[in-house]
Amino acid sequence: MSEQPACTVVVPTYNRSGLLRHTLDSLCRQRLDTGDTFEVVVSDDGSSDDTADLVAGYRDRLDVRYFFQEDEGYRAAEARNAGIRHARSEVCVFVDSGVVLHSGALAAHLAAHRETDTPTAVVGYVLCFNEDNEDGRAITEALDLADPDASFAEFTAQRRWLDIREDYYERYGEDLDALTAPWLMWWTCNSSAATRLLREVGGFDEAYRSWGAEDVDLSYRLRTAGARFVLRRDAAALHIPHPKSYEANMRSAAHNYRYFAEKYDTPVAHLVPHHHFHEIEDILRSRGLADGPVTDRFGTVIRPIDRMDAEQAAAAPPQAAATPQPAADAPAATPTTEDAPMTPLLGMWTWKDREARRETPRVLVFSPHPDDEVIACGGTIARLAAEGARVGVVFATDGAMSHSAVLGIHTDPTPAELREIRREEARMAAKAMGLSETAARFLDYPDTRLADHLPAFRRDVLRILGEHRGVTDVYLPHEVRELNADHRLTGETVVSCLEELGLTPTLYRYVVWDERTEEEFGFVTRNPADGPGTGGERLTSFDIGPWVPQKHAAFREHRTQVELYAPKQTRPVVPEPFQERVFAARTEEFWIAAPDADAPAGEGK
Repeated sequence: MSEQPACTVVVPTYNRSGLLRHTLDSLCRQRLDTGDTFEVVVSDDGSSDDTADLVAGYRDRLDVRYFFQEDEGYRAAEARNAGIRHARSEVCVFVDSGVVLHSGALAAHLAAHRETDTPTAVVGYVLCFNEDNEDGRAITEALDLADPDASFAEFTAQRRWLDIREDYYERYGEDLDALTAPWLMWWTCNSSAATRLLREVGGFDEAYRSWGAEDVDLSYRLRTAGARFVLRRDAAALHIPHPKSYEANMRSAAHNYRYFAEKYDTPVAHLVPHHHFHEIEDILRSRGLADGPVTDRFGTVIRPIDRMDAEQAAAAPPQAAATPQPAADAPAATPTTEDAPMTPLLGMWTWKDREARRETPRVLVFSPHPDDEVIACGGTIARLAAEGARVGVVFATDGAMSHSAVLGIHTDPTPAELREIRREEARMAAKAMGLSETAARFLDYPDTRLADHLPAFRRDVLRILGEHRGVTDVYLPHEVRELNADHRLTGETVVSCLEELGLTPTLYRYVVWDERTEEEFGFVTRNPADGPGTGGERLTSFDIGPWVPQKHAAFREHRTQVELYAPKQTRPVVPEPFQERVFAARTEEFWIAAPDADAPAGEGK
């Protein structure tokens, strides 16, 4: 090995030898440029398990050193500082126990630092990070620890369990150094910085003695010291699931961010305890606290829910509007009559929202084909997204036969081409409704032939529901009133799987395909109903007025269905009379269980 390694990998740990093993295994697979080597510093925060023996077992494969500090409570900051202190290289790469690096990750970190003479802080990409281990079982079953690079490729291609910062990158772009507060995205589960600069700014603040914020505190100082921030997707890692407490972590983070705000006492620091990271950049620009004007990316987006709050505040009695306003550098509150137009917010969570997040709806929408989700539920999805609900959309079939089955057009586009086009349309429709593109999940069963694949489809539905056992609301095609075969079978299968798993979310059954739809489309594909009768339920109507523009925008994203897309078309797949009904609707209707019959129509979550 060379006298001086190219980088030092700092791994803090505490009683997680099983997870640490996977991290060390991934380090054994690293592929660096010729002449480059790396070292590993495992910094133990007082483990009582076999961590020391485990690390010793890797000394024949890794240049690894082990440092131990007594168990005096949570001292991850001090453990990481030990790694910085003992580093023999110019770059420190921080990863956590249970983080599995892609074989090219360290080379990507080093490349980012070598591209410029400016001190650099690298934000690595992290798949499979979840807040409450909610997808833990599914991730564990899907993850190939014998060949993690294959899992990287599979999950990325399927857009499953992507980095939870994706919506931030989507909103602001990937040039982090152009932002005012890129340090908010520098997380020590996979990041790096110049060793010299880490030491100059004082390393991690060891006053952080519980989970959260010590990395943000350090990255804040790296930025003020002139560090350039860079996102490297190729510096990729997988976060292996493990038990954790979302509520405990949020309580700890809230305390630590208050300390952060008091410590630095700057306008941006005071935003951190009360706003989600994803909205702070927008607030800075909209309030004139950041360099640069308000643009189409910064300082312009107002959620429908924020607009409604502002309108309600404007209509409030004078005494309510007279509430003293906070100082300019105080944490932002709910918009009031005076400041609402000046403080537009992104449609993201504030920290205080996140404390209550587990009380908000967790919603799954099952859509037989791409576009049914918008037709049946588009306004409701937009409302739920604006209110902060977790919403996922599951597409049963690939929709590839819309032109062939309905219009008799088999080429230009072919079904195979149409499948990929409609997938992208569904992602864009999700964005229009206020969801992340990753909210869309595609099972890709053959359009018009779901009946031929029911066992596999059922297994997939069971798996998805198993991953979302906390689901509170399910929107699905009515298993009896729907006439289209794919629609009906989607509803039947979801209801059956919910019963098998013993899950009891509120069900909102919708109908897209009835006799009128058949007549307008000129297309019939039915199968006999296999579910119960239609007794014991009532039809309820939801006002979607405030969210109609988003529904319309989402519907228009399904261009293959609503436009003359193919050269041979003489009419859209979705007939104009049907489109007119969608665009004219100001309500959405769902069949719900009869025990709610005493509730006033139009109420819902």
